[in-house]
Amino acid sequence: MSSEDSEYFDQCGVVKTCRLSLTMRLVLAYALSAITLLLFTSVFLHSTVNNVMEKAEKNYIDDRYHVFRAVIETQPDFADVIKQVIEWEGVYATFPEYYARIQSRNSGILVETLSMDELIPTDKFPTTFKSAIKEDPENYILFKGKNGRSYLLKSFWADTLAPSQRIEILIAKDVTAETDLIEKKHQIIISILIVLILFAVLCSFVVARKVLMPLGELAKVANLITLDKIGLRIKNPTCWPIELRSSAIAFNSMLDRLKDSFKQISEYTANLAHELRTPVNNLMGETEIVLSRERTPEEYRMVLESGHEEHMRLMRMIDALLFMARGENPANHIENSLFDPMDEITKVCCFNEALAEEKQAQISSKGEGLIYGDPTLFRRVMSNLVTNALYYSYPGVKIVISVIKSKDHYVDVVVSDTGYGISEEDLNHVFDRFYRVMSSRSSYPQGSGLGLSIVKFIMQLHKGEVTIQSRLGQGTTVTLHFPAPPTGVV
Repeated sequence: MSSEDSEYFDQCGVVKTCRLSLTMRLVLAYALSAITLLLFTSVFLHSTVNNVMEKAEKNYIDDRYHVFRAVIETQPDFADVIKQVIEWEGVYATFPEYYARIQSRNSGILVETLSMDELIPTDKFPTTFKSAIKEDPENYILFKGKNGRSYLLKSFWADTLAPSQRIEILIAKDVTAETDLIEKKHQIIISILIVLILFAVLCSFVVARKVLMPLGELAKVANLITLDKIGLRIKNPTCWPIELRSSAIAFNSMLDRLKDSFKQISEYTANLAHELRTPVNNLMGETEIVLSRERTPEEYRMVLESGHEEHMRLMRMIDALLFMARGENPANHIENSLFDPMDEITKVCCFNEALAEEKQAQISSKGEGLIYGDPTLFRRVMSNLVTNALYYSYPGVKIVISVIKSKDHYVDVVVSDTGYGISEEDLNHVFDRFYRVMSSRSSYPQGSGLGLSIVKFIMQLHKGEVTIQSRLGQGTTVTLHFPAPPTGVV
């Protein structure tokens, strides 16, 4: 394992041991959201109710003040008038709804509710004589009297008909019922809040477990996957939540690709064994025949030449496999450059000139364009296609190689021949490794079935495409589609 991999797994280990599980994260997220909402709602409702009740009490005090002020400012005997009102209310009520005290700065208390001085002394009220206005709308005081009841205190002043005489009005509203109600409301809200928080945590846990159930199914299927159970899949992934649906579909797609890969490996192994067995059997058979009795030097020479051909066939097969194995390694990069494909095509035609004369073939090339890629690999592709066209064709075959440049700077290299052709059934497998059409085994038994596989592989290295069209008895056309060169490459 590389140092980067070790560092990655070490980091994963730290994350796994130090952080909460996904379920707990969801529970905490849901619970915190619910708790925050509940707290905000509770504070809002509590504040609203308190403000409404407080405003009502303050309005009551203000109303009493305006009545007393009107009497003081308009009646010369205001003290007698007010005394009748507040004494009557204080005498006939066990707990008067309000207490009032009228006092002068010079003469002291003029009139007050019965027993008010014992319950609420004057010094507990906010002062108003230093104020330039007759009332301070914010100057209210909540006071708890000696009888255990709560009072809201407010001080006012008013001018009388006599000059330079200021009268102070002290009003205490009994708010015991309201404060008790607020206290009980606090307790009820706290109790309800605790219950709702517990309910939110429980619901969050249930919801999180329900949401993450598909992940458990995913892990269950993953644990059951083996070579003989590669066909297992997640059932109905489209019914999963939208956030997890893509993961489930991707997981099934990954298993499909793995299944196809295992199938290809199995077929590849079987084909490889078959292709290796033929030359090995030939070598063993010829060797056993030669060793069965004494042979002439000429016979030994023939056996050695035949063995050399089989060894060469094995070497070509091994070279092709090693080439594709090295190319599949991401660390191996191809050497790209801008080149003229007609130069490489000419070299391939010259190299196969002898074989073309033997097959009485006609090879022609035309077109122009530049390809961004590896010239050596391109030459190998063209060599495979031309030799295939020569080997698997009738005498007198015509091979045409065309280089076609498109408007978007893509370049197509088309190789057409008038050979045997390939059936539609075989066309789906011609790029598989070691796959050979039955007719090709008799026309060219030395082939390995890797030629077109290498062509496709090299085109993939160039990020290009290869397509093939063929009809039995009419010939085959192979098209190589090379992408445009990167920006800046001239």
